[in-house]
Amino acid sequence: MKILVIGAGPAGLIFASQMKQARPGWDISIAEKNTQEEVLGWGVVLPGRPPRHPANPLSYLEQPELLNPQYLEEFKLVHRDQPNLMSTGITLCGVGRQALVQALRAKCVAAGIAINYETPLASKEQLEAEYDLVVLSNGVNHKSLELPQALAAQVDFGRNKYIWYGTTQLFDQMNLVFRSNEQGIFIGHAYKYSDTMSTFIVECSEHSFARAGLEHRSDSEVAAYLAKTFAAELGDHGLVSQPGQGWRNFMTLSREQACDGKFVMIGDALQSGHFSIGHGTTMAVTVALLLAKTLSAEADTAAALASFNARAVPLVRLFKDHADSSRRWFETVSDRIGLSNAELTISFDARRKDLPPLQDALMATLGYALGR
Repeated sequence: MKILVIGAGPAGLIFASQMKQARPGWDISIAEKNTQEEVLGWGVVLPGRPPRHPANPLSYLEQPELLNPQYLEEFKLVHRDQPNLMSTGITLCGVGRQALVQALRAKCVAAGIAINYETPLASKEQLEAEYDLVVLSNGVNHKSLELPQALAAQVDFGRNKYIWYGTTQLFDQMNLVFRSNEQGIFIGHAYKYSDTMSTFIVECSEHSFARAGLEHRSDSEVAAYLAKTFAAELGDHGLVSQPGQGWRNFMTLSREQACDGKFVMIGDALQSGHFSIGHGTTMAVTVALLLAKTLSAEADTAAALASFNARAVPLVRLFKDHADSSRRWFETVSDRIGLSNAELTISFDARRKDLPPLQDALMATLGYALGR
């Protein structure tokens, strides 16, 4: 079996390493459009402590402690300058995305999987001629013009603007902060991911964005404005940006099916979901493990992909429902900003309660993928 994985992010790397472990004789390689050094992002949130939680990619590294993971047990919602502190319900693990990706890449290389950087995407015809299977795990921004029509993406953009920063201020809980000023409402999502750095995402409505004139300010002016808005949380610590991490509206990408012919999608290439539910990497790992399991369990590739599609699509649809529900809650938060801290916390906690539990579906899929 000759497999090409397109995209050297967490989904593709977990799939490649686990597939190679299950089928050492298979020819598996990875193509990545960026250079080896280009890994964007600050910290990501993962479930549980390695090696105990199978959806945490650190569980598949021999020395996860080298990535300096930070464990978070509490959630703090701040509104009207009042903090509401509660348990997260599950141990959460913050880790730097750059360090995570590079460690997973090293694991793949050590297993004999070639990673070819700065590799342009070949045509559909070339890929079909050269490979038995092509696994697309190159995120929401990949070009899909040459994919089979059955894999066409549906794209929806959220109404809020957001920007992803890092900061040297350390947040020992998962923080959700609501700040209002004369320009509007600004929401901060913050957590530490090393013993020196935290992620700090700022979200606001397009109305607040326009009233604050953020489109016309320089990067440094925007960072200074937001640091002042969240001065109570940041203190003297500033906000640090990365190239390519400017303001954007969240893009939700989804598909009616996960595979067609020799092509199969995993990670954000299959389904992206709003950052406010924190399951993006968890979903990437779960679906990657599921694909490796079905390919191992079935002698016929077509049957394996049919099994994968039947299990993956309901899970990613449920993930989309949860993520969209959460996104819409944040997009309409102005309707609730007059509530007390306690009332807003109750509303936030209830924003996904009418949906079937996502955690149950994730654990059932992981149980199958891992033979448990």
